[in-house]
Amino acid sequence: MTDHEFKPGLRSRKGRAPLPPEAQAIADELSRRAAQMWADADGELSIREAVEVAAFRMGVETPQTGAEPGEVS
Repeated sequence: MTDHEFKPGLRSRKGRAPLPPEAQAIADELSRRAAQMWADADGELSIREAVEVAAFRMGVETPQTGAEPGEVS
């Protein structure tokens, strides 16, 4: 790992209620892991891909609920 140190920005989210502390902690950890992974990837991952991989590794990836093509609901 590199010496990359993630520091969350200000939590200015006009019009939205603040996240509960547990959810904010998860969001901060996800952001930290994704930023580290992106920095270590040397251009091989986009920040979006890094977030997706970090979420998957954390076990918080949202399950997909859409039907498969050709599948009847």
